[in-house]
Amino acid sequence: MITVKTKKIDERISENYTKIKMCGIAEIIHKDNVIKCKNKFTRYFMSSIVNIIGFSGYYESGHMGTVSYVEYTPSGLSLSVSARVGIDTSTPTNPDMSDLISKVDVAPDSVTRRLIKEPDYTLYIYEVVFLWNAGTLPNIYIGATAEGNIDGKVGEFGVYLYTDNDDWQTGLLNPMRHSLVAGGWSFPVGGAEVRLASRIASADGAFDPFEFYGSIDPLVFKWRFQVAIV
Repeated sequence: MITVKTKKIDERISENYTKIKMCGIAEIIHKDNVIKCKNKFTRYFMSSIVNIIGFSGYYESGHMGTVSYVEYTPSGLSLSVSARVGIDTSTPTNPDMSDLISKVDVAPDSVTRRLIKEPDYTLYIYEVVFLWNAGTLPNIYIGATAEGNIDGKVGEFGVYLYTDNDDWQTGLLNPMRHSLVAGGWSFPVGGAEVRLASRIASADGAFDPFEFYGSIDPLVFKWRFQVAIV
């Protein structure tokens, strides 16, 4: 009899949803021998991961003589990437969330994306910077009563990406998942919609809730996804 030690679900969530740990495990099966071993990742694989996340998309159509190209929209997870702030300060993040708890539904004025890599190729980063100009967000402070102001504090931030709908059953054999978007097929996930991909919450201890006067102050929110050799 084999005994497997398991952790309580709240412990697993606490560990698994604060960081995404990536590893590669290989099995070599030869006759009656099963050899389990780790692999070493290359820089090209890590670069591809951040590029798929950071890639937005483009639309293409045209003509070659009398023949029209098929119209299509190759796209990554950052097609329509955006962010929002929220005022919830008491709800911890859980993996089933598809939106912020108490969202202030005002889009940033600008979104800047870039890919970064270390010179020794051990770290690849996708960075996106969201900027709300002064006057874009409402004033958010305790006791607010004026029209357009919000009573509360900034307590959560959310990053929204085109993500898979997670409806597949494990283990999915020979997956070919894709989603139809305007003009063609998106890449590389199925049932793709803009959903909450990452939440930074005061209720998780990520930061202290703060009052914010959007009528006079800009707000910058920078989010990074890193792939590293450790």
